[in-house]
Amino acid sequence: MRYAFLIFFGLQLFQGIAQNHLHLYSRNGEAFKAYAEGKLLNETPQASILVGNILDDTLQIKVEFTNKRTGRQLLYFLEKGKSVKNTEFDYSVDTKTNKVKFTFEGTKQIISLPSPLVPLKPVIDTSAKYRNTILGHYCELKDGDPVYFNNLPKTGDCKTAMPASYLNYLAILMNKAEIDDDKFSIAENTTRNNCISVGQLNKILVHIVFEIEKLKLIKLSYSNLTDKNRSKHLDSTFKLESSKKELASLLQNVGDLKLHSGVTCTLEAKQSDIEQMNAKLTVYDNDSERLMQFKKMYVDNCYSSTQIKLILNKFVHDREKLEAAKLIFFYCTDKENFLNISDLFSYTTTEADLKEFVAKQKN
Repeated sequence: MRYAFLIFFGLQLFQGIAQNHLHLYSRNGEAFKAYAEGKLLNETPQASILVGNILDDTLQIKVEFTNKRTGRQLLYFLEKGKSVKNTEFDYSVDTKTNKVKFTFEGTKQIISLPSPLVPLKPVIDTSAKYRNTILGHYCELKDGDPVYFNNLPKTGDCKTAMPASYLNYLAILMNKAEIDDDKFSIAENTTRNNCISVGQLNKILVHIVFEIEKLKLIKLSYSNLTDKNRSKHLDSTFKLESSKKELASLLQNVGDLKLHSGVTCTLEAKQSDIEQMNAKLTVYDNDSERLMQFKKMYVDNCYSSTQIKLILNKFVHDREKLEAAKLIFFYCTDKENFLNISDLFSYTTTEADLKEFVAKQKN
């Protein structure tokens, strides 16, 4: 037992003081066997080998290529004539001439791998924080996507603006959004489902890049403003004079703004308008382009659940069909029948998503 301990201790001491490595490789990619101080290092010929735990400043190396050409040389492990530690020495072997030539190519520091390779679990468990998917009564994050709650009063106009914390939640979602369309969707859903003040709307408009989109958002959210008498201040985020004039013109036609909000939808679109809309959707080859065109058109009318079903039937896949359904819901004249469109979906999970969305819009 004592001898076994001494052998183990000797191995640990050997590894502790062994400092340098040798990287030996063939310039021509030819495989070879290598011997160090007469001891074979590799049974199978290789074009590159790494020799570790070199204790001395010199090492007698012999190489033997598969064509039986051999070479021998004493290699040095010194830098500027001095011993070094934790250094890898690179030597190449060249067989272009009749004589095998060893060439010193340089050195590099040996960097040990971290132990353990995978960091230990943090002492503070933050998993509960990431399980929290409810942002107040603003929205619920489902698979990373926000599903918004309807916080509008069931009767009467908006009189109290949404809590200030909702703007903080909106900022979180905006920071995660990567494209302008996603940012507009966040802003649109926030203003549709909440009462907002002019000051709050101005802070939301800051996140929208294009001024034509800002005008569109004001159209959609005007009916939910708590202080419409201050609506002239909505031009604070606009830079173009033409946009400010357009906004002023819109504010002079309040009835038009209410029509575009979708809140007061009672009169469904003409059949000719539906046919024209469907004709434009049909020309696209894929649902992605079809959805982009849909977003440009749907705010111009109100629709019955039957008309909505005809429009959504132009989409092939459930994903785009569901997104379009959530947008057009606010323009439905008979929301009590809206879920009749459920049979358009191919998967029961999509139907469940739609029912959850509609339930949240009913407070």
